[in-house]
Amino acid sequence: MRHFLTSLLFVCAPLALAGNALVNGDFENDLTGWVVWGGSASQQVHRSGEKACMVRATAPSWVGVSQTLTVPEGRTSARVSGWMKADSLKSGKENWERGRLSVEFFGAKGDTLGGYPPAVGQIRGTLGWARYERSYEIPAGTRTFKLGCALGNSYGTLYCDDLAVEFLP
Repeated sequence: MRHFLTSLLFVCAPLALAGNALVNGDFENDLTGWVVWGGSASQQVHRSGEKACMVRATAPSWVGVSQTLTVPEGRTSARVSGWMKADSLKSGKENWERGRLSVEFFGAKGDTLGGYPPAVGQIRGTLGWARYERSYEIPAGTRTFKLGCALGNSYGTLYCDDLAVEFLP
């Protein structure tokens, strides 16, 4: 029995350490926990619960919300997921200029590590709620991780809801 419990603990411990590292990833507490540079909480449009994040611009802009997390010691990868919806979202000239759910990694001095990884998801046009997920290897020396829900030099309305970041061994 003791061997079984030890084995069970060994298998389940990483799962217990995993979980949503974001504060208020469902936006039910408005934008608490998020740095706001052009977003607001929406009670009219949401995927679940009673609220979502809404990012709106009438001309090409970089606007949105972001949250920076400390990467736990010993974590080598991150899984990011969330839902996005677009309403009359017009992209910019470049392919990456859309509504975006994106990540960045930073070192101890605030320096960007690993360049700009592929976005978790990008959307344009008018689209219903869709789930996006991507896993990332965490670059060596990473101390912080930033997740953003933003319009990347685009305009229209982007909604984000039920966002999650899981740091994995």
